[in-house]
Amino acid sequence: MLDVKFVASIAERDVDLLVMEELSVSTEFREWFSSRVFGEPIYQAALGAWHSVSDAHLGESDIVFLFEAMEGPRTAILIENKIDAPPQPRQGERYRLRGEKGTKEGYWERFKTCVIAPSKYLASAKHSEHSESYDASVSYEEILAYFQSRSPRSERFSYKARILLEGIEQNRRGYQPEFNRELTTFVADYYAFASAKHPELGMQEAKPRPAASTWIAFYPRSLPKEVYLVHQLTTGFVKAFFNGRAESFDGLKEKYSGKLPPGASIAVAGKSVSISMDVPKLDPHSRTFTEQQDVVVVALQRLVVLERLVAENSGVQ
Repeated sequence: MLDVKFVASIAERDVDLLVMEELSVSTEFREWFSSRVFGEPIYQAALGAWHSVSDAHLGESDIVFLFEAMEGPRTAILIENKIDAPPQPRQGERYRLRGEKGTKEGYWERFKTCVIAPSKYLASAKHSEHSESYDASVSYEEILAYFQSRSPRSERFSYKARILLEGIEQNRRGYQPEFNRELTTFVADYYAFASAKHPELGMQEAKPRPAASTWIAFYPRSLPKEVYLVHQLTTGFVKAFFNGRAESFDGLKEKYSGKLPPGASIAVAGKSVSISMDVPKLDPHSRTFTEQQDVVVVALQRLVVLERLVAENSGVQ
């Protein structure tokens, strides 16, 4: 026997494809997983499973599973998978927005969002808020138990259980992020520029960033604590987020609709409400800050517009 680990490391994509395989070929797993997400038996027939389903404005779903429910409607589960990487800002809310868009476009009639991850990840204070932004969560340990209970039937189940167990152990050992040098440098230059030109916006401190961390947050002192600003670099938006105010959408819409600047819109964003404005897209991975400074100037100007809009109306009922 070789004196080496079973597998050097487990990437999230490895677990994605393991789950994809079961959703694609196993009626038993489809029934188990869908009932776990919806809280009751619901599955009738599979319609398909897809990996890395992307939307140009709303980001990517790791897995989309589409099936016909017992009651008849086409039903989707949008699945986010995490081993140990930190969540991206508003990730759960973007899953919900993609689900709502799929309903409007006729791909499915109802949906739920779900995050799968090691139980330690789901329970940690650092990630619990992220997990709660999904309709359901299923731990790696639950999926592991599913495979282990069926291992006497086939060695395939034992193999899949070992994959899940390694993912759990990898989470226990802790995440070591791979920082992207180009993005980290870009954000550091952005911070220096924004702090000099618009200190009132309160840009978050620049720190090393993974390649996917392309949202920059701002916390102006003039705004209520539940409101913050964001520049979404690669998708081309600046936004004011009213955190946790989705239930107050009608009131906020009535307050702001007649005061929105040209091109701005207000909408529910998961559990929050956002006021959005388009800005030119940036490419922080392959172009320097200096090469794109003019675009940043435009974005900062529109962030100032949003900051003033909210500050001037935060006390208005």
